[in-house]
Amino acid sequence: MIIKQDDGIGERTRMKFAPMRPTADLDETDSAILRVLQADARTTLAVVGRTVGLAPSSVHERLRRLQRDGVIRGWALDLDPRALNRSLTAFVGVEADVTGGPLVETLRALPAVDECHDIAGELSYLLKVRAADTEELVRLVDQLRALPGVRRTLTTVVLRTEFERRLLLAPPSGGRSAA
Repeated sequence: MIIKQDDGIGERTRMKFAPMRPTADLDETDSAILRVLQADARTTLAVVGRTVGLAPSSVHERLRRLQRDGVIRGWALDLDPRALNRSLTAFVGVEADVTGGPLVETLRALPAVDECHDIAGELSYLLKVRAADTEELVRLVDQLRALPGVRRTLTTVVLRTEFERRLLLAPPSGGRSAA
């Protein structure tokens, strides 16, 4: 489904799929299809079909159902932040008077904010941000501190990322791999 969304900085068109039911009905074939595509999302439906023992049209129908049911939330590219001049990663904790609503929408509109998590504890949000350098990070933190409702921020700069993990399906039971 295509939705139009006004995020305060103009209207955008974004691919969005329905929210997932509390428990998805994934069988081993669905899981095998997802594992093949997680290994290489550019794999053709014909190759996926041969790998899991289905016709490409059946793979396509299963993928449409998985999208409709919200198991697949969208399709994305994995870009190298260094190539986009966003090589500095930091986590910024935000203590706010009120959570949700306008503050979250303002945070969503900031291109440097990659993730925003509503968390328990002293802080209200934990943001994962990326910037070109420390000067840009300082400007971003100053911008965050100036937002209505923000009491304080706590910034931790990442020295080196050892690994980042995407959500991956476990191998099938019995230890064999579908891919």
